[in-house]
Amino acid sequence: MLERLAQLFQQQGTLSGLIIDEAEDMPSSSAYQSRFGSLVRAYRLIGFTPDRDYRYIEVNRALRMLHRQTVSETIAALQAQGCDVTRDPITDLLTINGEFTASLIVSRCRETGSGMRRCQLRFDAGLSPDITIAIRMNRENDAPLDYYFLPRTEMTSHRLGLSEEKGFMLDTYRHDSLESFISLSRRSRIAELAPW
Repeated sequence: MLERLAQLFQQQGTLSGLIIDEAEDMPSSSAYQSRFGSLVRAYRLIGFTPDRDYRYIEVNRALRMLHRQTVSETIAALQAQGCDVTRDPITDLLTINGEFTASLIVSRCRETGSGMRRCQLRFDAGLSPDITIAIRMNRENDAPLDYYFLPRTEMTSHRLGLSEEKGFMLDTYRHDSLESFISLSRRSRIAELAPW
């Protein structure tokens, strides 16, 4: 597949999904995406660099994978604490112990022209979860930087910007990991909370 792609690049002088799909005796562009993870990765393997910077496509793909993985790991951790968790297969909305709902979003880091980090959170207006767990990614977008547990009562907009200077109000919702959310979700017996 890579030899054919390299030959097509030599013939055409450039590559795109359309060029690949219109070429005779070539696998489809979707076949390259499936086999190599993305067209950009296949291009890189034959030494072709597109004019446009397509790194954001790979970052988005990695963040989608991180989202799926984190939702699954959160469910497993909640269940390990004895929580009953149901997951909506379409929206990934979690219902915990039949008592409250939680949604998890991943916010990629973007650098402003001045070099400041900024993350934009977009909330699904249709979900309206009781708690939104927002994962703010690091500068390289390859690992979580921190977590925000945002209650619905505080959500006045469907968008929220997080910068390096977040402000005191948002800091009250900031956590270094999901552990405190998992712990708070665990059911406790009344005798454990208020022994008398």
